[in-house]
Amino acid sequence: MRRRKILSGLMKLLVFIGFIFISIPFFYSFSSNSIDEKQKNSSRWIITLPVIDLIEGEVKSFPWSGGLVWVYARTDKDIQLLNEQDSSLRDPVSAKSDQPEEMKNNLRSVHKRFFVFIPNENKRSCQVSLNAGQEVVRFTEPCYGAKYDAAGRIFESSGHKDKTQQNLAVPEHVIEDGVLKVGIWMPKF
Repeated sequence: MRRRKILSGLMKLLVFIGFIFISIPFFYSFSSNSIDEKQKNSSRWIITLPVIDLIEGEVKSFPWSGGLVWVYARTDKDIQLLNEQDSSLRDPVSAKSDQPEEMKNNLRSVHKRFFVFIPNENKRSCQVSLNAGQEVVRFTEPCYGAKYDAAGRIFESSGHKDKTQQNLAVPEHVIEDGVLKVGIWMPKF
């Protein structure tokens, strides 16, 4: 009987010690350390790329985990047109488009000079091309003939006849001190 009480007590002690070891990481996850926060914020950006030297009207392409990303350096005329036109666009306020919530505006970017986007349309993933010769239509795609402005918004009169094509996708990004930082992005389906 005495031996049973000792073994039972030891078992309870071992369970209690095991519970403490298991709960330490759980409680530690609730505490915040400023170093941990800085590491989380810095690891959030997958790609960093200097864009300060990009010339107006030029596109820079770079590989990224979500495919290719393009950065288009808008001209002054592009910026002026983006603030004027709305009626000829299929989704002018980007309500149905794929971009971060804070970029649902006329420019669809964090910086008025630079437009960062995935250069594929959403229907067949056809890659767009820069249309440097025109003022209003900045990008076109060959599969359905969709035309986009300098913010990647599709024109109503172009593209697939069932109107399922959306504006070009914009990944989460920031531009700090002339350096573009692009984060993790998952397309919505």
